[in-house]
Amino acid sequence: MDVMDEPARRRGGPAGLSAVQSDTIEGLTELEDLDRVYAQLCGEECADKLCFCVFLRPNLQLIEGDAVQLSGMISFTCSLAENVSSKVRQLDLTKKRLYQAIQRADDILDLKFCTDGVQTALRNQDYEQAAAHIHRYLSLDQSVIELSKMIHCVVCFIR
Repeated sequence: MDVMDEPARRRGGPAGLSAVQSDTIEGLTELEDLDRVYAQLCGEECADKLCFCVFLRPNLQLIEGDAVQLSGMISFTCSLAENVSSKVRQLDLTKKRLYQAIQRADDILDLKFCTDGVQTALRNQDYEQAAAHIHRYLSLDQSVIELSKMIHCVVCFIR
């Protein structure tokens, strides 16, 4: 027998009907009798609700446990996402710095190519080629030229 049927069985009728018959209620004419039947119906309703709550309690406990477990999983996932996001930001910064370093190295190689080209062109008395290398040198970013001067000073200091 199902727990849900308990209130109806207790009242002696099918589910949803009260122990007080509707024809009995229709026959009541005194206020005291109406109050008494109303109180009885309220009591039955409270008893039904209490039985239903008792029936639901194990399910609510299971739901609570599942909710706590889900909350823990969400917190763990959030923590993982924050860690991954932090590492991605670090990788992006490292990638940016690496590309900047590669660009600097390429610029320095261009600078060396220009200076070597000027020296070779002057030795060969090819002044047009020397002018082309000087023009390319002047079109390089000034920060590269400053960096090459600094590197040259450091190299001279080491020697």
